Amino acid sequence: MADYSNIAIQYADENFSLSEAKKILKGNDDIIKSAVILNLKELDKDLAELLIYNLTNQSGPVRELCAYKINELIKDYNLYFQSKETLDVIVAAINDVNPNVVRFVIQSLNYFDDKKYIFDKLILKIKKLNEEIINKPRRGKAEEHIFTKKCFKIYWSLEALKFLISAESNLITDSSEIRENFYNIVSDLSDCEEYTIREKIAQIVNLLPDSELYDIKIKLSNDSNYFVKRQYKEV
Repeated sequence: MADYSNIAIQYADENFSLSEAKKILKGNDDIIKSAVILNLKELDKDLAELLIYNLTNQSGPVRELCAYKINELIKDYNLYFQSKETLDVIVAAINDVNPNVVRFVIQSLNYFDDKKYIFDKLILKIKKLNEEIINKPRRGKAEEHIFTKKCFKIYWSLEALKFLISAESNLITDSSEIRENFYNIVSDLSDCEEYTIREKIAQIVNLLPDSELYDIKIKLSNDSNYFVKRQYKEV
């Protein structure tokens, strides 16, 4: 957050009332909006909703600060962040172009009650992204850029899945549809040409019991890329 230290210093002693904070967060002044977000120490339902609102479709600094502050405050105010509308924004933010936004959002996933909803949404998103890149020719810089962007989104969506599985391993078994979709996407992406995605798949399958997806684990343990095959930990 070093880029915003001057804002923090300038407004370090500023006490924004809840009503002032809400008015500012509804506005378009990114500098003062950033100052308000940095200084938030408590939330009510409306302020929590405004943080979620500003988590997408805003300037990079504002999105990053919102993700940072949500991650900081959600532990004490998690009741304000449980609506389906909020969860949909969280899923969208996991594909933010700024990795710092994504990291903060993923760290906050532990405090959402309906992790299965998030998990299912991520699986469906990954499936759609994979369908958009698989076997698609890339003949120029534009196509290569699109491929890279979609791989970036898949990578961070998989990182979020990994976090959720680590938090609640039964997410996969709670629904036969989720289980089938999960297994299919893991199988498909284990052959992805982008090694960072295969590496992330290897990390995910190695969180599961040894008997689960054993063929995928063995295949990836013999991957041509060192960073993929080193993920396998034989039990």
